[in-house]
Amino acid sequence: MKNYHGEVKKVLMIGLTLNIIMATLKIAVGYYSGILSVTADGYDSFLDAVANIIAMLAVYLSARPMDKNHPYGYAKIENFASLVVGFSLLLVSYEVFTQAIDKFLHPQTIEVSSVAFVIIIATLLVNIGLSRYEKIKGEELKSDLLIADSSHTKGDVLVTSIVLTALVLMYFDLSFIDPVISIIITVIILKTAVDIFKTNFRILLDANMLETEKIEELISGVEGVVDVHNIRTRGTTSSVYVDMHIAVDSRLSVRKAHDISDRCEKIILNAMDEVKEVLIHIESDDH
Repeated sequence: MKNYHGEVKKVLMIGLTLNIIMATLKIAVGYYSGILSVTADGYDSFLDAVANIIAMLAVYLSARPMDKNHPYGYAKIENFASLVVGFSLLLVSYEVFTQAIDKFLHPQTIEVSSVAFVIIIATLLVNIGLSRYEKIKGEELKSDLLIADSSHTKGDVLVTSIVLTALVLMYFDLSFIDPVISIIITVIILKTAVDIFKTNFRILLDANMLETEKIEELISGVEGVVDVHNIRTRGTTSSVYVDMHIAVDSRLSVRKAHDISDRCEKIILNAMDEVKEVLIHIESDDH
């Protein structure tokens, strides 16, 4: 896709700018008011900003062309960056959990200001818009990194919604709810981290990226193909490598067998935009 890396970096820069603003506002309000759940939400936004920086570096590195030592390119750097996001979420969940336990052991009276309400509502709306934007662009560009970041931002929407509910309850002198909500936030952050790990470890471990049944259906209809088997796919969401075995009539010349192989390759490349390369091993039908 034309200017893929430039488009991904543009989305990440928008996210970085918004996350820095949201983190600064929420952490300031949280510390000033002594509301841990708001501070925790601010930590989460700050880590989002750090993740955006790491992601932009990853996109820059992954844009490097293939070379002798990296014949498949550097695309999977995005997936390693996504894992860094996941590990960052583990760290922030630990920090929030330990502070929540401390609040349980040493309860405090909390006064909720109108400023806190305004900041949380505003950042909630920003996160909703950012999550939708990242998801749309991630699917359009087939970027694992943007999709992972969208998933994380969607989690932020839920977290901020819970914090808003907590503020309402604390406004009516239910201060004990602050550490409870903080622990709930910890669980949500942990779930997001697990989802990111599952998605990206799958890619890094070279799990099948496409439905092999669909490829088999496409190739089985090609004239001259007697059988298709051993279909394998690997790579990333936006860059998939396919290899397979096809059987052809043993009486065909090498030239004609390769013509059939070329047709199979073109059919797959035309039908699946995410496929970057197709490798076909030709066998005779009496093999």
